[in-house]
Amino acid sequence: MSVILPGSYDPVTNGHLDIIRRAAKEYDEVYVVVFNNPKKSYTFTLDERVQMLMIATDDLENVLVSCSAGLVIDYMRDHEIEKIIKGYRTEADLAWEHEQAEWNLKNGGYETELWKCSEGMENVSSTAAREAMRKGEPLDMLPDGVREYIISRGKA
Repeated sequence: MSVILPGSYDPVTNGHLDIIRRAAKEYDEVYVVVFNNPKKSYTFTLDERVQMLMIATDDLENVLVSCSAGLVIDYMRDHEIEKIIKGYRTEADLAWEHEQAEWNLKNGGYETELWKCSEGMENVSSTAAREAMRKGEPLDMLPDGVREYIISRGKA
């Protein structure tokens, strides 16, 4: 079975990678897709976000990294993906993801599995990582290769 883990991944964190690794153990093909909203501003370019995901998932043979500016359900239809996987940290995250899951089911017929983050990942987020970058704090919540990539680009 093939699944998709859609997100902005600005940047990819250890929390994202934890969910990706768990999905890679359970499913045959895992599409990790950076969705780009032209109305939203990002710290990293689309190409940088894709590159960071490729670095983070390099050891996972059944993970395919891609990007899209369209809707998740359209991408799924085009690539014959069967299910959506989304992670959440808090009850607020869960409520938001549940709304999105209902929309995807109603409009595309696609089910979403909502996965609770692993213990210790509750405070790991792209927002927190960007804040740490701005403050010059350690980037411990990022995968090693991603941290090195960001530093090499002069963004931390």
